[in-house]
Amino acid sequence: MANKIFSKYASCYDALYREKDYSLEAAFVAKLISKKIRKKRSDIFILDLACGTGRHAIELAKLGYSVDGSDISREMIRVARQKAKKEDLDITFYNHAFEEADRIGKKYDVVLSLFAAIDYLTDYTRLSLCLKNIRALLKNNGLFIFDFWNGFAVLEGYSARRIKMVKEGDCDITRVSNITLDRTAQMAKVKFNFTLKKDNKIIDKFSEEHDVRYFFPQEMADYLLANNFKVGFRCPFMNSGREIRYSDWNVVYIAQPVRARI
Repeated sequence: MANKIFSKYASCYDALYREKDYSLEAAFVAKLISKKIRKKRSDIFILDLACGTGRHAIELAKLGYSVDGSDISREMIRVARQKAKKEDLDITFYNHAFEEADRIGKKYDVVLSLFAAIDYLTDYTRLSLCLKNIRALLKNNGLFIFDFWNGFAVLEGYSARRIKMVKEGDCDITRVSNITLDRTAQMAKVKFNFTLKKDNKIIDKFSEEHDVRYFFPQEMADYLLANNFKVGFRCPFMNSGREIRYSDWNVVYIAQPVRARI
């Protein structure tokens, strides 16, 4: 399903998030890693899961880390490979979802998943399988660093409708986002309607529906513990200097494997 929803989206994804400061976000990740791992960056191996078009992976590679990436979308991975090649960076990209990431068959110091990608795991069975696969990919004392939507902030501050307009070359892109919440299931249904225009004429229109789940901070900690992880650190996204607040939409956890309970 996710492979389908990110097909046409891939062509305009980078344009829509052009203002997102990936280099600053990579520096934030580097700061988190330094809290737990004391090695040269070149000796730290990172897997960026749900890497999209590879922008975090590329920025982390520029910082000196050894980086791989993986995403369920073939179109996203195609774009990521092109960009890494253009930057002359040695990054291997895989085409695997969370649920099959163990097929990569390597060991990493850090498995990373940003942009609340874990929220696409909308039921416990898929989330548990994801965590099992991530454990298999981590070295001893490895880190799983990820962010997710904080349920408190979602319930208090979500917008039912948003419009974003950007220009990419001679093409005008409009994305209209409509969000409906199922508070009982902790689910958000996000419907994107895209319109692409050139010379003020519509050249393409398409829609995608994304079902995502939001989590509450203690709930996520409990899910991690149930799957043999502990929370080593947590903070608001892009702010490692304070505790999580209700109003923080994205929160980041550093999860560390613990020995399986008998």
